[in-house]
Amino acid sequence: MTTLPAPRATWAYRWASRAFPTSSSTTTTSRASPSSVALEASRGGDEGARRRARAAHNHQHRRHRRGVAAAASTTSGSDAPAAAARVAANDDEPESYLDVASRPSRFEESAWGPKDLSSILLAAMRIQWTHGYPNTPRGYPRLTHGFHEYPAGMQAAAASKALEALPGRALLDPFAGGGTTLVVGMADGRATKGVDVSPLACAVAAHRAWRPSGGDATLALMRDAARAVVERMDVTAGEMRREEREDAKAAAARGEDDDGEVDDDDGGGKRKPGGVPRDWRVAQRALADVVGNAASIGGGGSGGDGDGVEGALWHCFAVALQRSSKSKNKRRPYKRQRKKAAAAAADSETADSDAAAAETATAAETATADAFARVVDEYCDRVGDVLAAVPPETPRAIIVNSDVRGVDASAFQTDAVLTSPPYPGVYDYLSFARKVKSGSGSAAGGAAAAGAETYFRDAAPGDRNWPAAWTTGELGSRRALRSDPRAFKEAWQREQEQWLAFVSASLRPGGRAAIMIGDGANVDTRLSIEDAGAKVGLARVAGCTMALTRTMSDGGVWCQARREHLILLEKTPTPTTPTE
Repeated sequence: MTTLPAPRATWAYRWASRAFPTSSSTTTTSRASPSSVALEASRGGDEGARRRARAAHNHQHRRHRRGVAAAASTTSGSDAPAAAARVAANDDEPESYLDVASRPSRFEESAWGPKDLSSILLAAMRIQWTHGYPNTPRGYPRLTHGFHEYPAGMQAAAASKALEALPGRALLDPFAGGGTTLVVGMADGRATKGVDVSPLACAVAAHRAWRPSGGDATLALMRDAARAVVERMDVTAGEMRREEREDAKAAAARGEDDDGEVDDDDGGGKRKPGGVPRDWRVAQRALADVVGNAASIGGGGSGGDGDGVEGALWHCFAVALQRSSKSKNKRRPYKRQRKKAAAAAADSETADSDAAAAETATAAETATADAFARVVDEYCDRVGDVLAAVPPETPRAIIVNSDVRGVDASAFQTDAVLTSPPYPGVYDYLSFARKVKSGSGSAAGGAAAAGAETYFRDAAPGDRNWPAAWTTGELGSRRALRSDPRAFKEAWQREQEQWLAFVSASLRPGGRAAIMIGDGANVDTRLSIEDAGAKVGLARVAGCTMALTRTMSDGGVWCQARREHLILLEKTPTPTTPTE
């Protein structure tokens, strides 16, 4: 009879035991679960301690069963006890994500091609499916990955693993998205270039891959600017209060009552169409005043310490606003909590009216500036990590906002391509970009801020008449599938041939392209990519597939998750004609 290992001590035990530290007199002769000890120690405590201990105990029990099952599933026969013993021996040493990726996962997986390449791709896909996106696994540097929300994307650790199958020192991503490939490639010492049709994607990628020429001096300027915004809040609030009163008098003289505002579903009072919530307007105006003073951000000119600071500050403002909106969209609190929140809101409203009368920033407005300053601190720390991780001689990333099918490939010659193109009929990336832009307003509240990037300088149109750059050029969108389902598959295949033709023209002979893509809209994307690649001179080399299915007793498949592939193509060398 095999002796099973005891469950590991995890965060659940630490969380449970913090309210009731185990005394030195609490002992046990057998190897009991730490959460069991915590549960026993809590029996005389309060109800909250008992609930936390019970949750920790249940979590430990489930984790124990999963660990034993995983050990048994990867072994057979006489090896099972040895596997269980290894789990017990490594109780205090959690496995790295690379160790986990080195063995079969719980998903359905298959691979093809040379083993030295297919094993790399399969490990990368296991990391992708195990850890998801955008958070990085324990042991992998976070850098700027995931800073500013962007839908879908490749797991940074998976991209780093996939690089092992790609040659050369130049790397291209024709669907740059949030810039994961660019940051990972730079950390590997490669010259990186990216293309994306979404203006939002290019803005996010540019700031994730940002390496300020002034280094730490530039980051210090950013922190100083954020503190200046916080300190300026009362002055800016007073200016805006006086302007609002003047505007109200002018509107009353014209017989107008409506201020053009709508209720803000994300919290923060009201917002104007295409603008930020009311509580954020003072911080927005204060930031515009700070960056408008060139001396406060190191001159802001090209090549100086302040190069890129203005755009980076507005990027942090957008992230702070985004996080605030998401936190206020969480599930409704319990009844007692709602009563407390209502009472606190009433007190805050009274304090805010007093602040408005005194022409100072309200508590809610001050909180937005503090949130912005915290985001700037986080961003500076993470950019500092990028500066430390990237070899100094590595070129800065180049990012182009364009439909990849219309880009001149001669300017993007590369040794390797690592990308994850849109999945068929799954996302509307441009629609998401317009939504984010509409909610973040413009850099200077509608006025053109000198030196700001176009994305932050331009205001969202109030009449939904967006420029063509925000509405056209997207491949395989969900909108296209809904508009004409019958023609979607044929259009999809034509689009794959078009963008892969750009990849083929960009790759040097012998160069490789690793493509992560998932099925959708009844399209087998593995066959689609391989067929399109063959037509443009890209031969299949290796690959793998991951899937999660449930098979019923009658053989039918129930609740099949999307199948995902990682395909490696290689540009076939151009045959040379022998000379006589």
